[in-house]
Amino acid sequence: MISAVVAVLIAQTAVTAPPSPPPAPEPGPATVEAVKAPASEPAEVKAFALFVDRHLLTLDPDTSTGSFRLRQRERVFSPRDDDFIDAFKLVPEALALAQKAQENARASTIFQIVGLSAVGVGSALIVIAPVISASGVFIPLLIAGLVLDLLGLVAVVIALPMALSAGTQFLSAVATYNRGLLDLRPPSEPGLAPAPGGLTVPLP
Repeated sequence: MISAVVAVLIAQTAVTAPPSPPPAPEPGPATVEAVKAPASEPAEVKAFALFVDRHLLTLDPDTSTGSFRLRQRERVFSPRDDDFIDAFKLVPEALALAQKAQENARASTIFQIVGLSAVGVGSALIVIAPVISASGVFIPLLIAGLVLDLLGLVAVVIALPMALSAGTQFLSAVATYNRGLLDLRPPSEPGLAPAPGGLTVPLP
């Protein structure tokens, strides 16, 4: 009787015992690859980042003249300087815009100087004419003063659109240059920046 009860208990324990967990798999090649450190940044990307950082143009306010200058790392370019367009020489489209901006700025300055000078001389003649009216040149001096004033005002009015156009072209040249700079491929040789289409642009 006792042996029968023991046999029944053993049978119940065998039925209700939880199955043992399966053995953990050993790490294979795939697991080892998953924990590897990511590959280092390509040398071409680093070279291109340095290239862009060296040649990127930024606007630098000029408090002395109330305008802007261009800064390219340690170099500073002013629209009044002759080497101003050298800052854009890596991107031909931006170079053309910079040349137009510089030409319009210089033309605007010339028209303003001539116009203001004519207005000054004309106003002086109008003031002097009544003083020397006894000599009989009152009317000619008055007419000459009025004509000079009119021509001076016309020159100043012509100069204003030129100045606005120069400023717009200046900002457009900077934006076009920075966009074109990002389209250049990283330099494959020291001192050369390969451009799209297989051309190479010498670096300054």
